[in-house]
Parts: sequence; structure tokens; C-alpha cells
Amino acid sequence: MNKIILTTATILASLTIAGCTNNTVASSTAGKISQDELYEAMKSTVGDTTLQQLLIKDVLTEKYGETITDKKVNAEYKKQEESYGGADVFKNVLASSGFTDVSYKDTIRLNLLIEEAVKKNSKFTDEEVTAAYDAYTPPVTVAHILVADEAKAKELITELNDGADFATLAKENSTDTNTAEKGGELTFSTGEVAPEFEEAANKLEEGKITPTPVKSEFGYHIIKLTEKSEKGSLKEERKTIEKQLLQEKLADSATVQSILSKIIQDANININDEDLSTAMDTYLKKPETSTKSSEKVESSTDSETAK
Repeated sequence: MNKIILTTATILASLTIAGCTNNTVASSTAGKISQDELYEAMKSTVGDTTLQQLLIKDVLTEKYGETITDKKVNAEYKKQEESYGGADVFKNVLASSGFTDVSYKDTIRLNLLIEEAVKKNSKFTDEEVTAAYDAYTPPVTVAHILVADEAKAKELITELNDGADFATLAKENSTDTNTAEKGGELTFSTGEVAPEFEEAANKLEEGKITPTPVKSEFGYHIIKLTEKSEKGSLKEERKTIEKQLLQEKLADSATVQSILSKIIQDANININDEDLSTAMDTYLKKPETSTKSSEKVESSTDSETAK
């Protein structure tokens, strides 16, 4: 999924170029650069990847475009915008990654299309759902402060025990920029945060703070449990569990590729540019029937017959 996100900006750039009415893309005292020259240059570097993503987007839009509406795309954009602290901050984040709001919405649309494809092509057995339910912990809301130094974390815990305001210390000290401005507030479900963080948070009672810093790969955390939801019955939690299982599939690149391959193989893909003819091989190649395996079966059968 990350690869798809990262290449979308390139896709959109190529679309913009293709839309130019003047064949000259750029010029200088040294001469002009035409669309054809730029196309050939881009083709040799990002051509396969760009064409691949364009075709995936077209095929998925044909199948799921009516479900993934502008309203859904805008809602997801707004959700991410708010998680970064507002429009101004978010636009700066996008700009630093080479996106505009328009190009990033296109990225969101592609990700939602892929999610819909995986969802429509995934079925979870009762056994899978039950196993996931048994391991499931309902959403937990905490406030946390993340710092790089253990001594600093201990110092902040002392301040909190002496009556300091948690939200104020989070804003002033936390290196987690996504939550610092919100006083460190964070809501998560099973598997969404570092294991050490999740374990420590789930051991707390509401309103309590971790007595010692919690170390993770990100640094040292001070965690305050704000709210812990009660776990419902399997029937009540089933939709949440299935959504969690879906997210696990989406995180598995091999599973996503397998599902996309089945869809793309039915889309009658034709690539006319010989230089780009292999761009979709990753998705169009059908699983090979192992010749060696067949030979082993035949050999084994022959051996049994000989006996």
C-alpha cells in the first residue's frame, strides 16, 4: 500500500503533462523539451510503475467506483486533516511530501478502492472470527507523553505526581507531534500501537498514570488511561472484529497482490507500448503449476507401480 501511495504523485504529474496542449513542456536558451522527449525519459525510469498504478486505478474504479464516492474520499481527507491538527498543518505536511490536497485525495481514492477490492474478495470463517475475538481488546483512550530520554520521562512523572497538568506537559514536551497539541490524547485498538505501550495501558485503571516510563522503539512513554471500553459479546463485536481482520489482510502485501491479480486478470489488459509491455507482469502472471512437483508426483506414481 505504501508503494502505491508514494507513486500516486508521479502518476498525477504524468497525467498533467499529458494534458498539455502545447507539445513543448519546457524551454531554455539551450532549446526546447517536447512531450515526446519527456515521455521517453520518464518511461525509462518510472514508466512501468506509473502505468501499473494507472491501470490498477482504472480497473478498480470500473468495479468499485460507485461505492468509493467523492463524499467518502472527502470524509477520509478531513479525518486525516484533523488528526494532524487542522488544515494549515496538514497542507504543510502534504507539501513536504510532494502532494497537493487534490493529488492526495486521489491517493486516498486509490487506497479506498484497494480496500474495497480486498473487502469484497475476503470471507472470514467463524473460527477465524472467534479466535480474533478472544484476542481482541476494545478501544482504549489514553493521554501520553513521548520523550527520547528516560531521565526526562521520570522527571515528568514526578511533576505529574506533584499535581502538574498532563495535557500541558504533553503539549510542552511530547515528541509525538500527532497527539501533543491534543494534550497527548490517543485512542487505539488491539495491534495499533507498540506492544509495550498497549500492554502498559491495558494494565492501568481509569485516571491512573504509569508509575515508571514505558520503553518502546519510539522512546519513553508516560501513559494516563482516560477510558477503557467494556468488551461486548461476540455478536456485538463481530463487525469490529471483521474490520480488524480486514486491516490485517490489507497490511499483507502478498494477500493484496493476490486479490488484485485476480481482478486485473479479468480486465483484458493490453499494453501497446513494447517498452512497457511487462509493466503488469506482476499481476497478469498466473500462479505457475510446479513442473518439478508434477514430475515428483509422476515419479512417485511410477515408483509405486514398479513396486
